[in-house]
Amino acid sequence: MQGSIVSRMTDKTLSELRIARAYVKLLCIPEGSFEASVSLAWIGNCEIRIFEGSQANSDGMQLFWLELLDHGAKTSVDSFSCHEIEDAVLVFEDFISQAGRLNEASGPDGAETQS
Repeated sequence: MQGSIVSRMTDKTLSELRIARAYVKLLCIPEGSFEASVSLAWIGNCEIRIFEGSQANSDGMQLFWLELLDHGAKTSVDSFSCHEIEDAVLVFEDFISQAGRLNEASGPDGAETQS
C-alpha cells in the first residue's frame, strides 16, 4: 500500500519533501563546520545543493540558498536565495533542466539523478 501512496504524489510534492529533508539536515550541521551544505541531486557532472544564508527574513527565519555546481568545469553555474520551500521547488526544477542541458553539451557522461 505504501507504494500506491508514493505513486500518487506529484513531482512538486516530492521535490518539496526532498528540499525540506535537506533543509532539516542543513540545520543539524554544527555551526562553524566545514560541511556547510547538503547535496540535493546529482545530474551527470552537476550537483544541486542547499546551503544556509547569512541573513534572516522579516519573520526571523533563516534564508537558504540553492546552488547549481558543474564539477566538470569546477564552477558555480547558478544560485538562488530562497525564503520558502515552495519557492525553492521552482528553482530546483530549473536547475535540473540547466544541469541536463550542461551535460548534453559536455558529452554522453550520463544524466542520472542521484539523491
